[in-house]
Amino acid sequence: MRDEHDGRLSHDELAANIGLLFGAGHETTTHLIGNGLLALHRHKDQWERLVAEPALAESTVEELLRFDSSVQLTSRKALEDVTLPDGTPIRRGEAVMCLLGAANRDPAVYPDPDRLDIARNGVRAISFGGGIHHCLGAQLARIEGEIVFRRLAERLPGLTLEDTEHPTWKPTITLRGLIRLPARWDQQVA
Repeated sequence: MRDEHDGRLSHDELAANIGLLFGAGHETTTHLIGNGLLALHRHKDQWERLVAEPALAESTVEELLRFDSSVQLTSRKALEDVTLPDGTPIRRGEAVMCLLGAANRDPAVYPDPDRLDIARNGVRAISFGGGIHHCLGAQLARIEGEIVFRRLAERLPGLTLEDTEHPTWKPTITLRGLIRLPARWDQQVA
């Protein structure tokens, strides 16, 4: 418990926050890169476009966050009674499961949502949550992703993945990421 007199976190609270920041800041960005490389190589035309136009790295990250988010779901507890637009009531105290991965593929928001398009306009993926629950490290993850994808496209244009059809996924529900992603590159490709 927090010491009420000086506002400092207890040892347990500090350890929990460090664990949260490490997991949220490292694992999700790692999955963004792995999931993104897999998606780009499953849609080879998009990898080739990024290699030809590395300046698309920023929009590539936004599209990859939408297309295959590291965080697939989250839950919240309703603080008050609400009724959804379709008439579904949610009572105060009820748990609500938010399927971020599904929302990022909503055809009412994104035309042809199952198509990867690294130059797609108007991407507003909810992969980092929103409101008071918006991810603290969202901008850092975007910057890291942009640097990684730009540099890979510029420096390793001949990068290929060993097996894009049979990846090994981590056995989790909330976080979506690969256990490994074997790759190789042809150094002769410039």
